[in-house]
Amino acid sequence: MTTENEPTDQIVGSPLSDKLIRAHMTAGNILIHPFNDQNLQNSSYDVCLGRYYYAEQDPSFDFTLFNPYNPNHTKKVWGEKPCEAVRARTLMDRFHVPEEEWENIDPEDEIILLSPGKTYLCHTTEFIGFQNVGTTMMKARSTLGRDFIEICKCAGWGDNGYVNRWTMEVTNNSTRYHIPLVVGTRVAQIVFFYTGSTDRPYAATGTYQTTDDFEQLRRSWKPEMMLPRLKKS
Repeated sequence: MTTENEPTDQIVGSPLSDKLIRAHMTAGNILIHPFNDQNLQNSSYDVCLGRYYYAEQDPSFDFTLFNPYNPNHTKKVWGEKPCEAVRARTLMDRFHVPEEEWENIDPEDEIILLSPGKTYLCHTTEFIGFQNVGTTMMKARSTLGRDFIEICKCAGWGDNGYVNRWTMEVTNNSTRYHIPLVVGTRVAQIVFFYTGSTDRPYAATGTYQTTDDFEQLRRSWKPEMMLPRLKKS
């Protein structure tokens, strides 16, 4: 049975087409802010890289244990404060790399420079998700995968009702090359799946979202929300 905010012509568990994504946006189930019509693909929505990130820190020479249940270890591994992307021009000057090597990157573009083999916590520009009757999954854009970049490992499931800026576990899988990513460019895609209604909202038990109020969620977001909060459960 469908409710008034459930468009018809869909099967439980099936990914949504662009037509159904639009229908669920009109019904208020799929939320995307900001929305760019050019980023809507025929069965997904492309999301862009935001400017804040946490970088995997080098361990001290005598201690390499990371206990993910220990908040102090989390700070050691990811750093005390978030980093911000820097202008490409700054990196050109810092590393003395000729400008022609930065082809198709504008000197004023904001860059997150990925070191070989390291992982970063990054975020989407968009606040995006599927509430009431559906769930979501993130996948990297295929071209980035061919360029050594892993976007969300196996942690890309969004749960029914999860709406937020998504955290991305970005890894440079090259062991030799530094790779620049330009803030604001498309790096991943969100796929939407129809589930039907659920008994309880994500915000009631979710680790990374505590309100269903979309405007409040947008106002209260801060980079620290990207940090992991693993519980023994």
